[in-house]
Amino acid sequence: MENNCSKDWEENKLIGNSAENIVGFLINSAPGWKGIKYGIEQNIDELKSSLRNNNQEEISKKIRSMPDFIAVNKEKSKVLLIEAKFRSFIDRRESGIALYNFNYARIKDYLQFWPETYLIVVHNHEPYFNVIPLKDVEWHKHFYGRTGEGKGLKEQWNFAGIQKEIKDLFPELPESAIKKAIEMIPKNTKVL
Repeated sequence: MENNCSKDWEENKLIGNSAENIVGFLINSAPGWKGIKYGIEQNIDELKSSLRNNNQEEISKKIRSMPDFIAVNKEKSKVLLIEAKFRSFIDRRESGIALYNFNYARIKDYLQFWPETYLIVVHNHEPYFNVIPLKDVEWHKHFYGRTGEGKGLKEQWNFAGIQKEIKDLFPELPESAIKKAIEMIPKNTKVL
């Protein structure tokens, strides 16, 4: 059982890394923008291992929930915080619902510590990139429910009404870069 959990974790981590690489590619493909890696994954191993199981300390939560990128456009004097996630979603769009699963309290930590972040969700089907401005997330409106139990507890979120497209965030992003990024998305992969 533990070997299977380890394999699932490694596979999910690999998929998560590919989402970060794809989002980094998109940021760097937009004229004038540079994506600078920022999240805890970019910091020293000792820090990551020291904070891994510290779920009570506010500073630890803030560090662990650091966005993946700082996107900088010197010409426009703009700076954005970007978090990249690969997610499948439970598709109920005919009723206006597309549910995303996140680990318990993940969105709460983002909202508490990094509300100015843009969450870019990468999918392996249309829409390939959804941008969620976390400043627009309202708990009572976008939180849908919980599934699972114990360490498998997940929260479901419906971002209908606030989701944007990648071109809304980076209007100058060439279509050729978007097509190339879509080609990089792992196919036949399901992460909930």
